[in-house]
Amino acid sequence: MKTLYIIGAGPAGMMAAISAKEHHSNLDVILVERNNVLGKKLKLTGGGRCNVTADVTNEEVIKNTVKNGKFLYSALMQYNTKDICSFFEQLDCPLKVEEHNRVFPQSDDANDIIFALKRKMKELNIKIEYNTTVEEVTDKTIITNRGIYTYDYLILATGGCSYAMTGSDGTGYELSKQLGHSVTNLQPAEVPLVSNDQVIQSKELQGLSFSNVRVTVLQKGKAKYKVDHDLIFTHFGISGPAALQASYYVQKVLVKETPVMINIDFLPSVSLEMLQEELKTKTIEEIFSACELPKRLCEYLKTQYDKNADILTSIKKFPLTIYTTRGFTNAFVTDGGINIKEVDPKTMKSKLHNNIAFCGEMLDVHGHTGGYNITIAFVSGYLAGKYMR
Repeated sequence: MKTLYIIGAGPAGMMAAISAKEHHSNLDVILVERNNVLGKKLKLTGGGRCNVTADVTNEEVIKNTVKNGKFLYSALMQYNTKDICSFFEQLDCPLKVEEHNRVFPQSDDANDIIFALKRKMKELNIKIEYNTTVEEVTDKTIITNRGIYTYDYLILATGGCSYAMTGSDGTGYELSKQLGHSVTNLQPAEVPLVSNDQVIQSKELQGLSFSNVRVTVLQKGKAKYKVDHDLIFTHFGISGPAALQASYYVQKVLVKETPVMINIDFLPSVSLEMLQEELKTKTIEEIFSACELPKRLCEYLKTQYDKNADILTSIKKFPLTIYTTRGFTNAFVTDGGINIKEVDPKTMKSKLHNNIAFCGEMLDVHGHTGGYNITIAFVSGYLAGKYMR
């Protein structure tokens, strides 16, 4: 019996193991995990609820995969968000769709996703080697802290550099280099943004959250990128989906100019002209209340501007200076990874080694928060397992 080793038991690795065993029942599948539990990082996603995928079309997945989204075209034709949902439903793990098309387990417990995957792997007699750290790989062997293993096939699914305490510390990239692969520039992605502006240092807006604001990233004073989503002010700057998604574009501008200016539109569905018309018959406090904007924001803006007209303008164009991000420690995913030119997009196989494949965050492919990165993990893992013969 030939042997497949999979390094990394995150969503990509577990799906790769299941897919490989389902498509090749005579294959001995062994999952190697450095932790003593499965899905340590997966358990943290979605605030512990696990945003397992997004209820969207293939085109939307590609659109929201901001780094090398087109690489997924062939993969999504074979396995997509609908298949992911069906997979978990068949494992008696019912799902639900929430705002922004995000899909969660009905239980709101990430453990149910992990348990479903674990049950399926047990049913398929997939072996799991816990507490095993891979130190070196060749085209035939894996050198670990527990000994040397010989493999016929190998899938690397070790994750990126984000949330290093879960084991996702970039080790997989070094292993890939040992196999002759190149790794693109690595930087944090989907990460909170840091500002030193007075409004942040004074903590006057700290803790305020907003639904469906628009963040515009400027370059040389001109609007370059726009993101619509939820936002929260923190003690260091801004976070929430809008900030996380904007971080990709902020970092692109940071390469060319520092700091980066952004504008926040707290009411993107209402024009400035409409607000100005309302001001003819209402007080500024009444307008804030009618628009369901926090009273604390109103009080802060009143200290900054003498004229109500200027307050309204700031609602539509609230300036903030971004100096940096919170780094890999607080990043949800990694921007960068295995050069996709070295990977077959139809199979996830290495173009350098026919018996090796990559999946998940190891690839130089990442999307926005909202279930897209876990979707990429499951899809690429499924293909890596399916074609690993």
